[in-house]
Amino acid sequence: MTTRLNTQISLSDPGDVLAALPHMIGFNPVNSFVLLTLHELTGTPKFGMTMRVDLPCPANACAFGEFLLTGPLSRKNVEGVIMVVVGDKPNYSGCPQSCGGRCHESDEPGPDSEPPMLGLIEVVRKTLLQAGIVTAHALHVPEIVAGEKWRCYFDEGCCGVVADPKESAMGAVMAAEGSVTFGSRDELRELVAPESHEVISRWSAKLDALTEEAIDSYDPSRVTEDLRKVFGAIQRIAAGSALTEDDLLGVLQAVADTRVRDIVMGTALSELARPAEELWLTLVRKAPDPELAEVAALLAFSAYVRGEGALAGVALERIEKVTPAHTLGTLLRQAMDSGIPPAELAGIARHSVDDAQLLLDEDGAC
Repeated sequence: MTTRLNTQISLSDPGDVLAALPHMIGFNPVNSFVLLTLHELTGTPKFGMTMRVDLPCPANACAFGEFLLTGPLSRKNVEGVIMVVVGDKPNYSGCPQSCGGRCHESDEPGPDSEPPMLGLIEVVRKTLLQAGIVTAHALHVPEIVAGEKWRCYFDEGCCGVVADPKESAMGAVMAAEGSVTFGSRDELRELVAPESHEVISRWSAKLDALTEEAIDSYDPSRVTEDLRKVFGAIQRIAAGSALTEDDLLGVLQAVADTRVRDIVMGTALSELARPAEELWLTLVRKAPDPELAEVAALLAFSAYVRGEGALAGVALERIEKVTPAHTLGTLLRQAMDSGIPPAELAGIARHSVDDAQLLLDEDGAC
């Protein structure tokens, strides 16, 4: 699941809303169910969370609607939603044998005049309405491209074409903020994919040597020295200076200590957030498996608290492949799946900001 918070988009034309989805999610969704939450419907409606999941099994509609209420929507004071189905190929691998006799939708497609996944949309709409959440729009579109035809599920006269995503007002806002919208989730995964086997092997050998050296020369003040090393590297990136391979290896070794990791996590809430995230992204691509989890968790946390749920998700996928039981990775995944707002999640690292600032003040420019 990917989430992102947005506020600057108009409800007046569903075609414009659809054009903004790739920018709101971080990549162009395919075969996806997208939910946009709405607030202040009695005045000027505002968007809240944007959530995307692979199209769920139609026979799992009841459970899916209940999941939305108890998870992503449980703490948002949501008044309304816009539901969007992109494509028509649900994830049948997640289908149960039955839905407890309460609901079921045949896997067979409906009439040509009927948009796909109608049963799912209807069940979810009714489930949300019972909780006082109205559906402002329920839309189907085969894909998010300029000129593609879209239509509403419950109003035959409600239809149109997708505006050009490249001309979307949301796209302009995201570009101004320095964000990148990817063509697909696979493109996003490539951003955090490991580099060549040769690079990983070389780094693994050097880290083994550094670890052995650290064991032989134990220093109780090592945490402080490691923190200075990490913050110094981040500040050099912020100043436009390049880091050597030895610099990067030193940072990777330092953040493998969870005490160091937990403090530098606070950079996501400071003026060093961007250069720090650039450092985590570089290290995620080069880190051998034993050292990957901590730096990938730093990347996931940084991305999520600034609203980049898609990037956070692919960083967590890397952790889940090599260290499925990683504590921080598991907590971040649960937070994302529950739809905890980035601002709320940032609270768990708020104390780290003071610790980090104290270190920087004491050590000057590190």
